[in-house]
Order: sequence, then C-alpha cells, then structure tokens
Amino acid sequence: MRSLIRSLAAAALSLAMLTTGALAAFQPIREVQAFSDVPASHWSHDYVSQCYALGLMSGTGGSSFSPSAQLQVSEAVSISVRLRDLYQGGDGVLDQSGENWYDGAVEQALAWGILTEGQFDRYDRPATRAELAGLLARALPQEAYAAINQITSLPDVNASTPYAQEIFTLYNAGILTGSDSYGTFTPSQPITRAEVCALVCRLALPETRMSLTLAEKPVDTTVRATDRKLYVGGVPVLGVVQINGTYYIPVEALDDRNALPNFGFSYQEASGTALVSFAKYWYDTPIPVLSYAAAPPSGHVMGTAALSPLTLSVNGSTHTGAIYTLGGRYPMLSLEALGAVSDGYDFRLSVEGTQNLTAEADLVGSAMSGLYRASDRDTVTAIHNYLVNTLTYSPWVSAPSSMSYEAREAAAMAYDQVAGQYHQNNNVTLASRYGVCQDYAELFRTMCIRAGIPCILVTGMGNGGSHAWNMVYVDGQWLYVDCTFDDPISSTPTLRQTYCMVGPEVMVLSHYWEGTDYPMPAEYDPAWANLDPNNITSADMFRKCLVAQLMQRKTDIRLRTVASGAYGGVGCIYAYDIFWWSFYGGYDQSTGTYHYFVEY
Repeated sequence: MRSLIRSLAAAALSLAMLTTGALAAFQPIREVQAFSDVPASHWSHDYVSQCYALGLMSGTGGSSFSPSAQLQVSEAVSISVRLRDLYQGGDGVLDQSGENWYDGAVEQALAWGILTEGQFDRYDRPATRAELAGLLARALPQEAYAAINQITSLPDVNASTPYAQEIFTLYNAGILTGSDSYGTFTPSQPITRAEVCALVCRLALPETRMSLTLAEKPVDTTVRATDRKLYVGGVPVLGVVQINGTYYIPVEALDDRNALPNFGFSYQEASGTALVSFAKYWYDTPIPVLSYAAAPPSGHVMGTAALSPLTLSVNGSTHTGAIYTLGGRYPMLSLEALGAVSDGYDFRLSVEGTQNLTAEADLVGSAMSGLYRASDRDTVTAIHNYLVNTLTYSPWVSAPSSMSYEAREAAAMAYDQVAGQYHQNNNVTLASRYGVCQDYAELFRTMCIRAGIPCILVTGMGNGGSHAWNMVYVDGQWLYVDCTFDDPISSTPTLRQTYCMVGPEVMVLSHYWEGTDYPMPAEYDPAWANLDPNNITSADMFRKCLVAQLMQRKTDIRLRTVASGAYGGVGCIYAYDIFWWSFYGGYDQSTGTYHYFVEY
C-alpha cells in the first residue's frame, strides 16, 4: 500500500514556507507540479500546490487538475483516509486493487471510524458540502480540531441539517469560513476540487486556519406562496405563505367566506394588539367544502414583508413578532401562534364543534388554470379581463334600459337554478355569470390569492352608492382594481381597463373610502371657502371647493374647471359631516361647469 518514494530534498527548499508551525505529521512529500488549468493567477493556485506537495490530492490526468469539477463522494472518502494515514506517519498511498478504485479507501475509512456502514447511497456521485464536512471532521483525532472561533449559529445550518455538529466543529477550528460575511455554508450544494484544496490545507496546516467574526445576517423576509393547506376545523383553506422558513396565513385568505363558510373569523386591530377569534356557525345542512382544483404556485415570490409592531392575541395568549405585512397592508399571521400544527405536508387548526362536510366543485380553480401569466401584472390583467368578460352586473339590481322585463325574469330564474346547485358564493357567481360589486370583488380577491398575488377587499362609496372593489400588491406597490366599474351596464358586452391597477389619484375621481391613501385631508379647513369656484385648476382644488360649497349649505353648486370635464370626483363629500340627504348632478356640457343640486 505504501510504495510512494518521497522526494523531500527538493520539496523542503520550495515549500519551506508551508511547514512552519504545521502539525509535524504533515510535511511535503513531493515537488510542486504545475497544472495547466490552475495558472498562478487562479485563486486556488497556492492551495492546489500545497495539497499536491503534501500528497493529499493529485491531478486528474496529464497536466490537468480540474479545479472546477465537482468532488465525488469517493474522492471525499479518499482524501479523508489520506489525511489520517499521513497524520499517523504513512505515505498517503491508497490500495486501488479492488473492483472500484476507491474500495480500499472505503474499507480503511470504515476501519478507522471515518465512515459508517451505509452512510452513502453511492460513491460515484457528487458529494455535498455537508457530507464532506462530515468526513473531514472525523479524519483526524479530536485534538486536531482545537477551537479558535466561537461560532454558535449559521444562516443555513440548524439542528436538522445533516452533519451539523461536524460543520460547527470545522467552523470553530477555522477550517470552514462560509461564502459570505454571515458564514453561509449552503450544506446541500456540491463542492469543487479547488474549494476542497482550501479546506484540506487549513486542516493539515493549522497556521493557515482562519479566525472568524461573523456578521448577523438580516432576516430574509421574502414572502413566497405555497400550495399547502390550513385545515380549520376540517375545512381546507389555501393561501399559506412562507417567510424565512416559517409559515403564515394571510387574514384575507381566512376572511374569504368562500373558504370558511361555516366559521366566523374575526381580526381586529386595537391599541397595538391584533385580536383573532374563530366562532363556529351551526348549520343543519351539510357544510360545502371546496375540492380544490388549483393551488397557488408554490415558491412564487409575492414581495418583501415587514414585521408588524402589533402583538397577536389568540384565545388569551399573546405573541410578539407573529404578524408580517406587505406595504403596510395584508397582515399575515403565524400558524404557530394561531395554534396550527403540522400534519404531514399541510397544517391543522382545531376549532371546537362537529363537522358535517360535503365536497363542492372548485369553479375558481378551474377558471384559474388558464389565467396564469409570466408576470404578476399580466396575471392581474388576465383575471380582471376574465371577470369583466364573463360576468354581467345583476339585472334585477340594475339593468340597461334595452333589457325587457321578460329578459330580467329569465336571468333571475337561471340564477335561482344555479343557486340550488351550488352553495359557495363564488361558484354561484361564476356558474350563473351574474353578480353585484361584492361578488366581483370577492371573486377577484380569491383568484388573485390563488395566483400567489396579495389582494384585499376595499369597501366604500362609488358614484354615490355603497361599493366594493380591490387592491393588489404588484411590483412592490398597492394598486386599485375595480372590475365592476370596468364592466358597464349595457346590452352590449364591453371591456374597459380604466380601473385596472391604478393609483388613488384615479380612484378618487369616482370612489370614496377610508384609509391613509385617500388624497383628502382628514378634517375640513374653512380656508377652502376662499377658493374660486369659477377657476378650478386641479382635481385637489375641485374636491376642496365642492366640500366648501356644501359646508356653506349651498343648494345649487356650479364649479368651472380650466380643463373641461377633467376632474369630477364627488366621493370626497362622504369624508365629512355635511348631513345632506339628496345630492345629484354632474358635468354640464352646455355650460362647461359641474352642476350639482343638494337638499339638506
């Protein structure tokens, strides 16, 4: 086995620098060889030279070393055996007479306890970085791994990581350093022959080991969609997301009456605390549970979250750091804090009460299968267009003048038939193809969440009446979508995109809602009464002037803008305590003014 003739004389001259302070067992045993694929400019040149001179690694044929090639398990075992053999005074030459060239190394590694029987499934595959660490940390006696660092945590190594103990041993001995200032190890990734040379040199030559002071790695708050379900009292809900290895459920997913038809879910924010509760609704008839046809695309990036300062209170227990948001909205609650437990791939949350469940088709999932696009923006547009093209605003609530009474009755009858077939509101809406603004908005929210796109329901006033629409989180910002307003009541199908992913400055022209992004001051300013109603130069001035006229109890209001018909936006009148009971009017083309009539 040991037939290598050492050539120390020349090596002692060329590698004297390598032996200073080294373990006595590791001395150069051959002259340095130049490898054509490891020039002097290559980062690993010195490490490769050291490894070769110490007899720990050889080339791959001819004048090549193959520094970028992935290290095989067989090579990792062989290197570990050479380390032990040379440490014990051997010559580092391995028996290669077996059926496989590495059989002798495997046999010796088993005998020395470097390797255990069945540790590897195959020896002819790339070794992971963790597997190499597991071998190197057992190649030498314990005293060879004296700690020079105090590393107690790594970004991607925990108790469940294979060979975690050995990895920390090598970090604290200054042999492993990680790939960045945080010490990131990437344990499941392969390792190149050049990288192995650096590790082996540090193991054999203590003076080359590295003292480390690792920086604390910022928490990765990337929000990723998952296809996992949260079973609430036996009812499955999609929408679970992952943040930094921990699982959360968005409030919007739990608040969807189509997801939890038999539970009253409550989420309230008050005095720095978010209160969560589940109340069982009792039904004599079976509870419809969706047989999901489509789940969010697992791993899809939804955005970067921020930790909410709110404390989460669940059944009297409080939890800090349990809520994340996206852009200040879309609270996502820790499943652990909610009391959910892992059940294989999915999660279960126990809620008191007996269940009487029946499966119902998932029409939303079937529709979503053809609506996924390459970008979130395109997917949102596809969902918006699908709903506008598919649905018709309920004719028994509001119908075009050209629609006859008989046609409205026929539509109502068709709707009733569908309602007898389905129980889930989204299914009734999609199957009948009729709905009101709440139906449009709920469907849109459900479909976006299924697409891994954060979406919330917004309620307020639209053109003078109660209304519902949506906000979506796209490209790091919240934008408004109103499918109902883009689907005008007409006997001729019409698709508009006027309110598809727009900002508050567009929505405020026809909507009012409570919120921080509504572009009107929270309180009325009497100075607005000094604005000139005959020379309005901006939408902001228009709204303030309109409110001022109402505050002065004007019954006939005329507002002239410098751009004819350009402003509008009477939603602002709902933001203040004006106490009118009749308000109507609009832009008068003949006079070039906005003309409104008010009764108080």
